[in-house]
Amino acid sequence: MFIFRQNIFGIATISAIVILSVLLSKFLSSSNLLISSAFLCIFTGLIIGNFFSINENALPFISFCLKKLLRIGIAILGLSLSLTELLDYGSTAIILVLLNIIIAFLIIMFLCKMFNIPSNLGYLITMGTCICGVTAVIATSSIIKSNKDETSYAVGIVTLFGILAVFFYPYLANYYFNLSPDFAGIFLGTAIHDTAQVSAASVIYSELYNTQEALNSAMTTKLLRNSFLIILIPLIAYLYNRNQPVDVKKSIKDFFPMFVFGFILLSIFRTFGDQLIMDSNLVRYWETFLLISKQISIYCILFAMVALGLQTNLKGMSSLGAKPLIIGFAASTTVGVVSVMYLLLILPMIQH
Repeated sequence: MFIFRQNIFGIATISAIVILSVLLSKFLSSSNLLISSAFLCIFTGLIIGNFFSINENALPFISFCLKKLLRIGIAILGLSLSLTELLDYGSTAIILVLLNIIIAFLIIMFLCKMFNIPSNLGYLITMGTCICGVTAVIATSSIIKSNKDETSYAVGIVTLFGILAVFFYPYLANYYFNLSPDFAGIFLGTAIHDTAQVSAASVIYSELYNTQEALNSAMTTKLLRNSFLIILIPLIAYLYNRNQPVDVKKSIKDFFPMFVFGFILLSIFRTFGDQLIMDSNLVRYWETFLLISKQISIYCILFAMVALGLQTNLKGMSSLGAKPLIIGFAASTTVGVVSVMYLLLILPMIQH
């Protein structure tokens, strides 16, 4: 109860924005204006966070929403798909994830040399763009000992282009993959940087085009990307610190998103539940449970979307400078173009 009273201002503020966004989205949809509640949540958060002062009492709950509640929501989302679907989405996406890492790395390193920008910044932007956004940037910076400016640049670039992608990529995904929502989700999961940003974009797509499949495939793909930290953190540690001892286990423990395992475990639970319950008299209760869990997951993500908007400092990004922005744009464009081309190439094969 004390924790609730301590965070009452933040809870009230974010709850009000979420409720108003959901109601406004429903009102607009009744007038044939399809604007997602997730879009409204993040957009409202951006406006309030950048043009109004936020009460300091709200900051702890804002941080909780973005760091904890989002992860809880994504883990619960595992109940929305079976293990078979999880493996199908992952097998389709894994080659694309590898292609994005390799191609983006080569392009970014080339641009860093051309613009005479430290290679450390290039590595940070590559990891942030191709793996898991800000988390990957911070994890990599702890290994390569990048300075504060390089880390801040990379975080700002990943945040800026990720936010832009949230607003535009759901429509782009529908343009290319309107008949294949699973591919639309894979595109969102590979082309957008941070986990929170992928969550926002996939919820927007799912609400606009009324498909749970896109949300499931997007989050599965994103969590697959996150899992590459297990491989890349030791690799980077080896390349940069061959002659110095580095606690790789601690780095992985600190930065690897453990909610990935929660997502997988709940997907396994869903799979066994379907097998054991769907043919019994409990099927109605099972379906109700799954429906409620889906709504809880969505609202956890909506709360995190408001927090993401509130914590995104657009004014601070204006000081990044032109060259890092060009590299960030090149990185974001590369993963987007590669994702679209790859998925369009294999789509006919999957359909046949």
